[in-house]
Amino acid sequence: MTETREITLTVNGTERTIDAEPRQLLVHAIREDLDLTGTHIGCDTGNCGACTVLVDGEPLKSCLMFAVQADGSDLLTVEGMAALPESTGDLHPIQEGFREEHGLQCGYCTPGMIVAGKALLEENPDPDEDEIREAISGNLCRCTGYQNIVRSIEYAAEELEARAAADGGMDVASPAESTPSAAGDSDDSAFDCGVENCCGGPSLEADEGERPTDGGRANGHDAAGGDGGDSR
Repeated sequence: MTETREITLTVNGTERTIDAEPRQLLVHAIREDLDLTGTHIGCDTGNCGACTVLVDGEPLKSCLMFAVQADGSDLLTVEGMAALPESTGDLHPIQEGFREEHGLQCGYCTPGMIVAGKALLEENPDPDEDEIREAISGNLCRCTGYQNIVRSIEYAAEELEARAAADGGMDVASPAESTPSAAGDSDDSAFDCGVENCCGGPSLEADEGERPTDGGRANGHDAAGGDGGDSR
């Protein structure tokens, strides 16, 4: 009877427990025990990179690692890409890049390429072409000639940068938020909506006699009451 060992892996965010033989390769555990067949087996010698997954954030060829060595580790396979925070809809930006830039033909190397690209962009969000080629140098492709794969990762880098800029952009304050709390608090940097007597415009500090005294509205904003108080 073959001896097995119980191991626990966090796979694509979900904790999984399996019984693994000491000699079982991680790639076989992923495909056969976890039923995640997006991780491909190419050479079984560590040359092709088709079996690349992230183990605790590092790209590793899962045919060169025993499953028991990964006990307690956090694994990311290609199936988990769409669930990452930076993904929108059904695809991660790298997956979008491979689609938009035609970075695959037969598709056999694609999962490993995508995972390797993900690891690169985590470490270097703005890689140049040489850095991309270096990062995927352990992943062999027999179809595309690599150029479109490089463009796919460049696409992902640009898309992630654009999303980060959009998320971290400065919100334009509303007039109500930008209006000084009192007339004397205004300065040259106050919000100016361009309307006279409004929001820091050219005549913000209007003469008291020019303000409405009946509690009405001036230029769309509450004016001071008849007692001379400031309603801002």
